[in-house]
Amino acid sequence: MLDGAGQAIPGLFAVGNDMHSIMGGHYPSGGITLGPGMTFGYLAGLALCGSPQPGQA
Repeated sequence: MLDGAGQAIPGLFAVGNDMHSIMGGHYPSGGITLGPGMTFGYLAGLALCGSPQPGQA
């Protein structure tokens, strides 16, 4: 989701079927959203609790 200026909105997260698919809109098989949903949900949780993201010092 972007604001009126086309910038990401800080603190706004989407995971699973609500986020842009890393598969580029293709649905190759059932359950394909589970891995990305868990991964990006975990990263959103880290950001929300103020923990450093993987790769950050």
